Amino acid sequence: MKVTRVTATPLLASFAGIFGGADKVPPHIRVPAAHFRRIPRMGQMSTLVEVESDDGVIGYGEAFGLPHPLSAAAIVNEVVAPALLGEEIGEPAGMTQVLYEYFFALGSTRGAAMEALSGVDIALWDLKARAAGLPLSTLLGASPGPVSTYASPVGFHEHPEDSARAALDFLKQGFTAIKIKIGRGAETDALHVGAVRDVVGPAVKLYADVNCAYDVQTAIAVAEALEPFDLGWFEEPIPPDDPQGLAEVRRHAPMPVAAGENEFSPAAFRRLIDAGALDFAQPNITRAGGVSAILEIGRMCADAGVKLAPHGVGSCISLASSLNACRAAAGFATYEANRLINPLRDEMGLHPWRMENGMLMAADRPGHGGEPDMAEIDAYRIGAGA
Repeated sequence: MKVTRVTATPLLASFAGIFGGADKVPPHIRVPAAHFRRIPRMGQMSTLVEVESDDGVIGYGEAFGLPHPLSAAAIVNEVVAPALLGEEIGEPAGMTQVLYEYFFALGSTRGAAMEALSGVDIALWDLKARAAGLPLSTLLGASPGPVSTYASPVGFHEHPEDSARAALDFLKQGFTAIKIKIGRGAETDALHVGAVRDVVGPAVKLYADVNCAYDVQTAIAVAEALEPFDLGWFEEPIPPDDPQGLAEVRRHAPMPVAAGENEFSPAAFRRLIDAGALDFAQPNITRAGGVSAILEIGRMCADAGVKLAPHGVGSCISLASSLNACRAAAGFATYEANRLINPLRDEMGLHPWRMENGMLMAADRPGHGGEPDMAEIDAYRIGAGA
């Protein structure tokens, strides 16, 4: 098989459209986490990537959408596609290696270029599995089935009782582990985490996500203040690109430390692991290198005694490909079921996602099973009425 087409389409499901006006979007949707306080979320975004073979098989991938999907789409269409057209379809990581080297030589080691290649990697794996008539998990040496899952997020609600109510809603949906967004100072964080812990009880796993809100010393102080609430991890307490600072937080925090959703390559995770900065590694499949990277990072984790807990923000493609990769990855612990309202995840796919006994299911269908309904794409395509 050879590559005959590589295309990317930027997608947006605007919150104003979902809620019937920008003024009707709830505050905890516009500002769901610490890093959106100055630049609120305008909607859910994604870059759809398609790779087609000369046999007519199409694989679907996704590049991360934030802060805007046009960047990754342009890189796929104008740079990646010409380089891959006519190539024999083999191991996806090998097919994109020259492109990685090219982008690294230009200094594009983070952001849209890496996300573009992540989307292409996912699409190539999907194409290979579809061509073989196998679920992606099976092609990767595993099998379809359940994936340990936690619900996210309990967002930035104004009152602790609202946070508690949101957590209870997740329990009613069948989830057995929950993540709360924090980053508003030790006192406010403790009020909201405490309210959630009180209503969910001691048996429910509870994680806290700071979304890079603090410096090292503040993060340590907040972690110590949250010790009574038995947190499963303290996530992204400081901004990325500081393995030594994160390691310092980990040395003092009374709970495990998690990070990695803002990293863009296995090499970045190697630096975090070597620095002793992580208990849980959290790559996003649409940013850190696709399926190939999740497997490589999983092997690193298993070797180092670190647990793999992939970040779960994205469309139906990110969700489905992540679940398949989680089934096959070494060191896997749990996957984030992001439940912030997202039609690209919950309405765009041909096949609805399934959950059983509090766990998401990797589908028993050819490919990753998260292919989009192409008849629905125009509703979200940027420049076509989105």
